[in-house]
Amino acid sequence: MAGLISAPRSRRMRARILSLAAAALTISGLMGAGSVQAGVFGFQWDRPPGFDGSVGPIFTNTEAGVVSNVSTQFDSDNQTLTFLAAFEPEPGTGQLPVGFFLVLNNGPQPIGTDGEYAILYFDAVSSATPVITAYAYNGENGADSFFDGAAAPGNQAPDPIISSNNDPAFVTAASSVDNPGGRVLSFTIDTTAINAHSPLYGTAPDWKGIGFDENLGIWFHPYSLLNPAYGSDGFLVPDPTGTSWLHWGQYPDLGEQFHGWYDAPNQQSNVDIPEPASLALMGLGVVALSGRGRRNQRD
Repeated sequence: MAGLISAPRSRRMRARILSLAAAALTISGLMGAGSVQAGVFGFQWDRPPGFDGSVGPIFTNTEAGVVSNVSTQFDSDNQTLTFLAAFEPEPGTGQLPVGFFLVLNNGPQPIGTDGEYAILYFDAVSSATPVITAYAYNGENGADSFFDGAAAPGNQAPDPIISSNNDPAFVTAASSVDNPGGRVLSFTIDTTAINAHSPLYGTAPDWKGIGFDENLGIWFHPYSLLNPAYGSDGFLVPDPTGTSWLHWGQYPDLGEQFHGWYDAPNQQSNVDIPEPASLALMGLGVVALSGRGRRNQRD
């Protein structure tokens, strides 16, 4: 199965990788000192020792891999968004994610609001060429926003925005990198087209797209098993059952064992963070400092 490794790493290795990650981010911060703009906001979360994830305000699930770090930065001046998530293997199965969907906003839980936020789908099934697609989020608590555009009963026409399949220029960087302790998924994108989108549903003046300011909310769901398909327009198409970007019918016995999440509404951001390029290098810095990094091609 894609995303499996032989055994979970030791606590000592976990501590080493996390400390290297922190060191890499600190170094990057020093490199970016003096260049931070007033419209640049950042957030970083490192999984505390013994963190359970079942009691809020931050909720996590480890079925697709244990989220050990989440770092993101949004530059509202040039509309650049960077997002990075580091994972340890899921205990017992060793699963690691090969993709995720993501909604970011300026604080509140986005579930229940349609026609206001964008949702990103990050597909790294082919780790060498991750695909990113964006759609207007339908407000539903599920992964079907790319084919059901609104929360109204029935399937509404989708509201696609942009795809790296036919418009790769909006993606500055996208990567899936394996290291001795797990996997890092990251991207940097230009959100201009996303945030200028005129939604099919809701009220256009209410459209916020994707990004955050002094506060942020993260709705982030990684998957360790995916079989995405794309239409001629470059956007995702639903599986034959019409339920998800995952072809559920091919994996009838797995249930939710390949789907995790990190939900963190109403978090405070910090403006004293490195430049987007430096933040994106954090995952690569972990690999370089460990001296044992390798990219695992899962084509």
